[in-house]
Amino acid sequence: LQSSAQFIGACKEPVMVVVTELLLGGSLRKYLLSLRPRPLDIRVAVGFALDIAQAMECLHSHGIIH
Repeated sequence: LQSSAQFIGACKEPVMVVVTELLLGGSLRKYLLSLRPRPLDIRVAVGFALDIAQAMECLHSHGIIH
């Protein structure tokens, strides 16, 4: 199971952008909004939190500050 999008590239000029692969199913925000008004299952929430923490650790280990 892949939990992060593949990094393709980035640039700073003329505007700062990061390019990643397009993921099927849309963004995390779109998914969370689609659940309303039901609460997010705690196991799913913890899974998201762990995936995000691992992705941040990976970025930081490569000197990328977000």
